[in-house]
Amino acid sequence: MNNAAARLTLVSVGVLVVGLAPAEWERVDVPLSAPPYNLVAADLNGDGRVDVAGVARTTNQALVVLNRGGAEFEEVTAIDGLARPEALAAGDFDMDGDVDLAITNAGADEVVIYANDGRAGFEHLQVIAVDASPHAVVAADIDGDGDDDLLVSAFSGATVAVLRNTDGAFAVAQTLAAAPGAERVAVGDFDADGDQDFAVPTFSAGIVTRYDNPGDGNFVAAGSITVGARHHIPAVADVDGDGIVDLLVTSSGSAELLTFAAGDVGADPLPTLVGVAPWDVAPLDLDGDGDLDLLVVDYAANQVHELLNDGSGGFARGAAHPVGTQPHQIALADFDGDGRADVAVANEGEPSFTLLLAR
Repeated sequence: MNNAAARLTLVSVGVLVVGLAPAEWERVDVPLSAPPYNLVAADLNGDGRVDVAGVARTTNQALVVLNRGGAEFEEVTAIDGLARPEALAAGDFDMDGDVDLAITNAGADEVVIYANDGRAGFEHLQVIAVDASPHAVVAADIDGDGDDDLLVSAFSGATVAVLRNTDGAFAVAQTLAAAPGAERVAVGDFDADGDQDFAVPTFSAGIVTRYDNPGDGNFVAAGSITVGARHHIPAVADVDGDGIVDLLVTSSGSAELLTFAAGDVGADPLPTLVGVAPWDVAPLDLDGDGDLDLLVVDYAANQVHELLNDGSGGFARGAAHPVGTQPHQIALADFDGDGRADVAVANEGEPSFTLLLAR
């Protein structure tokens, strides 16, 4: 494993982060120059601390925020000249040992790759054209060659583009039909064959579609289900303890979380009511009992809800934690270096992100 891969281990956008169960959370609000729509967590300057990068749609920028230690963060630079940036992903795309960024420009129908100089300085590297309004991007090694590829959801274009990484250069390998309002994909091995599959919910059409990987990264549609409009950001985790990852999808329309066992979109999901407008979700063992609980961002209530797992994938409401205005996305990482997973939440309605530090 190279240094960049090691630094990315604790990054979470719907990915399990292992850490000690928190006894409580300490809230810290980190001011920014503009409201962040989405964020990622990664060590951007190679100092061993987990930093934050976010996209600001109101100013057409990406914000780079460095962790100075002791829960102190400093916004050090901005990537200017973007066009309604809506999402970003982190990975060592050019394989030089640093964490680079991929940013979707929804206003220009493109994904832009920025190379890291190793000190959190970012240089424009490549532009890849995709379908209309790219709304989300996820980095994953979908072809098993050891480097990060990209999966890009086009909200208006109703597609998911598979961008294959070859020696640091990206090209569109597939454009897969989705439904209108394609949201961020969730990547996981749903069929337990050793390859990375993915699923994508759709905000407008209310359809969740799964795509399976036959082993070469050329995906095939493997079923879909209509669940109603306003379904949002998915996550993948083995919540029922059977050794196969499950698919979790939030719905602000019905104020619930849907659990698809083993990512099976051919069967009705298990619903769990949560909050007012659940948006993003992240898995974490909150009570130290060995199974995965969930943290759910509530966009309307300005809270993060705990859902506690009964061990078989059934959830009960736990505590709710206040955060900033219109929280939109969550990332998990050990921000203060104490061995516990902490929480960062992008507050779309104000120029800040909120940290919930495990104590």
